[in-house]
Amino acid sequence: MAKKTTRELVGDFIDLDMQLQYADEDEAIVLNSAMEVTKQDIRRKLDGIDHFMVDIERKQYLIDAEIEALKKEQLRLSVRRKATESLKKYFNETLIPMIVEEVGTDGVYETDTARYKLYEPYGPVAITKEEDIPNEYKYMIEDWRIDKKGLRKALTAGESIPGVAINKVKRIRRS
Repeated sequence: MAKKTTRELVGDFIDLDMQLQYADEDEAIVLNSAMEVTKQDIRRKLDGIDHFMVDIERKQYLIDAEIEALKKEQLRLSVRRKATESLKKYFNETLIPMIVEEVGTDGVYETDTARYKLYEPYGPVAITKEEDIPNEYKYMIEDWRIDKKGLRKALTAGESIPGVAINKVKRIRRS
């Protein structure tokens, strides 16, 4: 006979309990002993589930530690990238234009690998005094946020709010 699942064991226990309610004394003795055997099987099954859950938690901690290490590595690489971008910006916006202006001829400087030409486009717009800017150059951005904490409080208090639902869920606290 194959091992029964936890669901099947619980179903057997419920069936035995229902049969016990309608059984006479002789059948009740047999059903009680069958219920005890089923309880022991459920206890063993739950013990196995508990060991499995502990193993899952260990694996979860290892995964969390790996995620944390990867986050630190990502942060380190991000800082390195910003430093590289900053260096590139310095070369492109300060050092190379200064060399082309000082050493080049008519804003042009050539090397064996590249040709640099100095040009002066407009830079970014700098805001010096925001209140002096005419309204035709201003616009408003609306940003809607949903207050889930407020919704939860109202819904659990019994209010009916269209477009929102809250349901009870089953949770287990393991100690």
